Amino acid sequence: MIVIINPPLVSLRGDILGSGIPYIPVSMAYLAAYIRSKGHTIQVIDGFGSSPKKKSFSQTHLFQGLSVEEIVAEIPEHLTAIFLYAGNVISHTILLQIIRTIRKKYDEPIILFENTQAVTAYSLVRVANDFLDAGATIVLSGEAEARIDSLLKALKGELSLHEVDGATFRDAGKTITVPKKIFFDALDDLPFPAWDLLPMKNYWALGYSHGPLSSKTYLPILTSRGCPYGCKYCVVPETNSRRWRFRTAKNVVDEFEHNMKLFGVQEFHWEDLNPTIRKDRMIEISKEILNRKLNIQWKIVAGTKVETLDKDVISWMAKAGCTYISISPESGSPKVLKLMDKPFNHELAITLVNHMNTLHVAMQACFVLGFPGETSEDLQLTKKYVHKLARAGVDEIALFIMTPIPGSEQYLTVKGFPSLDQLTFSPSWRQDYIMLHKFRKVLYLQFHLLKMLYHPFKAVLQPVHIFRRKFVTKTEMAVYRYFQMYLQRGDAQ
Repeated sequence: MIVIINPPLVSLRGDILGSGIPYIPVSMAYLAAYIRSKGHTIQVIDGFGSSPKKKSFSQTHLFQGLSVEEIVAEIPEHLTAIFLYAGNVISHTILLQIIRTIRKKYDEPIILFENTQAVTAYSLVRVANDFLDAGATIVLSGEAEARIDSLLKALKGELSLHEVDGATFRDAGKTITVPKKIFFDALDDLPFPAWDLLPMKNYWALGYSHGPLSSKTYLPILTSRGCPYGCKYCVVPETNSRRWRFRTAKNVVDEFEHNMKLFGVQEFHWEDLNPTIRKDRMIEISKEILNRKLNIQWKIVAGTKVETLDKDVISWMAKAGCTYISISPESGSPKVLKLMDKPFNHELAITLVNHMNTLHVAMQACFVLGFPGETSEDLQLTKKYVHKLARAGVDEIALFIMTPIPGSEQYLTVKGFPSLDQLTFSPSWRQDYIMLHKFRKVLYLQFHLLKMLYHPFKAVLQPVHIFRRKFVTKTEMAVYRYFQMYLQRGDAQ
């Protein structure tokens, strides 16, 4: 028996802007499906999904899901190994607690595996000693599916751990790291995520998700992996080595059709880091959906590079059911973008936002505030660009304050964080946080006033969407999520 554990959802108390997003663990579901396809018996313990409405509080954090003790109590006897999913950096402390509690009861191997497909994740090799000190056996960097066969052989004694790509472990008291070299390129060969092993009805009962949820049921999907860009604030250049790999159009649409038949799902949230790198693939996916006459709605919720889009591609996507696209200008300042190593075409984005507005495709624009070297003049340029986006018809903005994620080029350059579970997009420990947070709040307010001015019909409909729980934007859904997370308990801060 192989057990895979997803920890509870962790967020900073009162921090609706920087934490508390209920990601369905798609990378974990892929690993479960892959291990099962090799003939192993699998049990998934979803510390969040098993009881997502159950809440507990520490002085600084909110936890949703099972307690550490409840998670460990569900682990069966007669184990081969325990895999623990390190999905987000904010979960670091509770992951250590889970390891210590498991180790008190079990001698079997504990393996930490990495979430390589999210900007909220972290590079485990950078913090591997924390896990090994707590009692973990192996910390696995890189995509787990590419390493699981050799890892399981090593656990049986058929292979040395020194031969397991991306493994960090202790040998005679010394920490050993095998360099990560392997990437999974044949993505079409992977089995679809094992959603049948997760408590999906509990996720759906929440009524909110990462992307704007407009149906009662939905599923995340990864149509590609990695990103070729080298943004210095981001962990992805390290976890994916700037490699982008993709699934074919047929394979992607096969998954849509599979999940429609198996779960009755018609809404899909794309969690790719950068899905639209190849325009021809996006058009091919769109045509495949249309040819099969699939009545689905799909949303690019984790962002994509605006330069990889054009009017023709977006038109095909909209015809095939795409209703939401997130892009990432990051800054209105060309100087800051150069510091970030983040190319962005501001004028092209305005042109495409205008086009998406005519197609009724909702749009989000994300920004990173507080990058080292940013000045007050740079912030004013961001403010001016937000004004342009509002006039063009962008539906919402997201303003994140830069936090130094382990594995990003900026890790340890912004100092002062007390622990890894304080690394959210609302880093209140930063010396300049009060100034940045004030700028953020004012800019959010100004954006909504501009939206009322330029697109009053959209603004008027927002309360209706919230009341009906058919969210067009993440902002609308955040209002509902805030009520569910805090106000019902009277714990808002």
